[in-house]
Amino acid sequence: MKVSCALVFAATLLASVPLLADPPSNDFIYDPWATCPSVPPAAPTTALTASSMNPPMHVSADRLNGYVHGDSLLTGNVQAIQGDRQLHADSMRYNSASGESHATGNVKFTSPTILLNGPSADYNFNTASGVFYDASFALPKRHGRGQASLLKLLDNDHQILSDVHYTTCPVGSKDWMLNAPDLVLDQSNNTGTGHNVTVDLFGVPIFWTPYINFPLNDARKSGFLAPSFGFSVTSGFDLTTPYYLNLAPNYDATLAPRIITKRGLDMGGEFRYLTNNSKGTLDLNYLPHDRLANQERGLFQFSDTTKLDDQGWNFNTAYNWVSDFNYFQDLGNSLDAIATTTQERHAAINFQSPESNWTFLSQVETWQVVDPTIAPKNYPYRLLPQMQLGWQSDPTSNGPQYTFNSELVQFQQDQEIGALRLDLTPDVSDTFGNTGYYFTPTVGMRLTKWDLNQNVPLGTETQLTRSMPIISLDSGMFLQRNLGSTGDFIQTLEPRLYYLYVPYRDQSQIPIFDTVQPQFSFLQLFTTNQFDGADRQSDANQLSYALTSRLLNANTGTQILEADIGQIRYFRNREVQLPGVAPQTNLFSDVVGDLDLNINDHWSAVYTQQWNPTTRQTDFGAVGLQYHPAHHQVINLGYSYNRTLNLKQSDFSFAWPLTSHWSMVGRWYYDIQNKVTLESFEGFEYDSCCWDFQIVHRRYITQLGTQSGTQTGQANSMFFFQLQLKGLTTIGRHLEDFLQNGILGYSDTDQYQ
Repeated sequence: MKVSCALVFAATLLASVPLLADPPSNDFIYDPWATCPSVPPAAPTTALTASSMNPPMHVSADRLNGYVHGDSLLTGNVQAIQGDRQLHADSMRYNSASGESHATGNVKFTSPTILLNGPSADYNFNTASGVFYDASFALPKRHGRGQASLLKLLDNDHQILSDVHYTTCPVGSKDWMLNAPDLVLDQSNNTGTGHNVTVDLFGVPIFWTPYINFPLNDARKSGFLAPSFGFSVTSGFDLTTPYYLNLAPNYDATLAPRIITKRGLDMGGEFRYLTNNSKGTLDLNYLPHDRLANQERGLFQFSDTTKLDDQGWNFNTAYNWVSDFNYFQDLGNSLDAIATTTQERHAAINFQSPESNWTFLSQVETWQVVDPTIAPKNYPYRLLPQMQLGWQSDPTSNGPQYTFNSELVQFQQDQEIGALRLDLTPDVSDTFGNTGYYFTPTVGMRLTKWDLNQNVPLGTETQLTRSMPIISLDSGMFLQRNLGSTGDFIQTLEPRLYYLYVPYRDQSQIPIFDTVQPQFSFLQLFTTNQFDGADRQSDANQLSYALTSRLLNANTGTQILEADIGQIRYFRNREVQLPGVAPQTNLFSDVVGDLDLNINDHWSAVYTQQWNPTTRQTDFGAVGLQYHPAHHQVINLGYSYNRTLNLKQSDFSFAWPLTSHWSMVGRWYYDIQNKVTLESFEGFEYDSCCWDFQIVHRRYITQLGTQSGTQTGQANSMFFFQLQLKGLTTIGRHLEDFLQNGILGYSDTDQYQ
């Protein structure tokens, strides 16, 4: 039997061990201030001791003149140090009794939270309060700076600023500037407030608000969030202006009115809650009249997870609803949303605990179908209810291991046969061997009964049963050797044999309720059933043989390469199939193989192939290659092929810097067989020290069709942009999640928010 050369590619790679470096660390940390000039460190200060709330003063100057009642006049290089606060000036009048001072000439004040420069200041060292005139200030922890005609330090935690101009841009740059007649900063509550606030970009006002209330850190705070903008050829301009409500420490809400120029006003909102035992989310959208669709439209989504006790009992529920079939196609903005076919609704109680050998699930589950191409007779079955009970013996004990799994479910469907199905699968196994080999025989039974009780045609048997033994023998070896001149690598060889015997039982009279046949893969070489679901149990008399090899770093234990290859030898025909599928008579399964390779810190690759020895053709194949040297520097190339589905698709995506400030992103997801671009986007990003701008044009298929025998697609085109004023806010459509979903590896580690 001749095997595709691609499936033995792993052997060639294993021979090239010295070329391989350590696997990638994936430790890409994005520094938003990386393009900023270096900031000189603050002057060293004396640490404040925990035992002293008002530490002693240390004053020095070139000249000191003493006066009565504690008044002193210091001139020339004046330095006053008190704990973690310092004041420098050309001259200073100071009263040691009251702590009051008046400094003039090149006044500089430093503390852990603020740095000040100005011509003069009045400051009280006893109360940590003062007034600075025509002051330049810097907030080192927020990378911000600015000017104020008057800056009052009320105490360590409260400041009032008048005629304020603030930015995070470096000295000499005013790309953006926040201007306000007054700002009040409350460090104790991490809150800032201001009135008549204007934000300028290159001297042009882009935002104004009569009142602003904002957090001084990342804490939650009620107020307007940055608006999001977009443009769609179909729907027109799309503007959302969310308002965040910090209702309590454990729940909040966001109101998100959305104006779609060609459709109307969509009122959206989200409510979230978190308690000691529960967490949940409620999403609502309501469009009273869609002018394009000429109808009322809406969306409702609710989910909740509740911990019932400390023993492992939980309750979870979800309810999702949309007003019409085309809701996501018209109002969604992603290919994933367009591909949504159902909305799930369920309520479940489950039990699972590491200390217990038992598991339990009881739920009801229904679906709303939102794909108009699905006929009602093909709608998924409702589970009313479904119950699962499982048990296993202690896996740490010696001797035989016992497991028991069971399911009782009522299937209901308006136009198809409904049934109550009971499925029981007990088994016992025992493992012999040591660290170098193992041998595990398993004997089990599958006992299933159907009670057909809905839409049953006349003359159809309503009581159906099926029982059969399931016998398997699983064995394998684990071999390893050191590679490299200094033994820095470990190579393993893991051969495996898996024999499965399941006698044939005629199941052709059993309806299909939830059973499908998944794509054949390497993992299916070692499963007891080629189907997912209990309506079919495959008959089997077969032997699977496979080989896995890994390449590990001997020092860290991390995996550099994993290569798998395997096949099944059938000793009899497989009679049990889904309706309309003929019995399978081939002696050998397809050869399946996987390859997962981390070439070095920058390169990685994955490869999967399913090769048919009878036709000598590839039935399924997929390959992916990634180059990922740094954060927001990634190139992905992928290709997939499925001969059964007549599918050929390519996927190319990238994010790459063009200069120190400019970078580009893009994706092209293409259906080669139908010659249709399923999704594409391209965009640019400009990243400066204090602001960042992104613009993306996106085009994606909303509906495939055929015209004159040629596959065509109805497409939508959209524009997104995002302006981020670093340290202040983000304006536009938040693109980070969108780009992360569209470009594998775009943001896979810590990043600036």
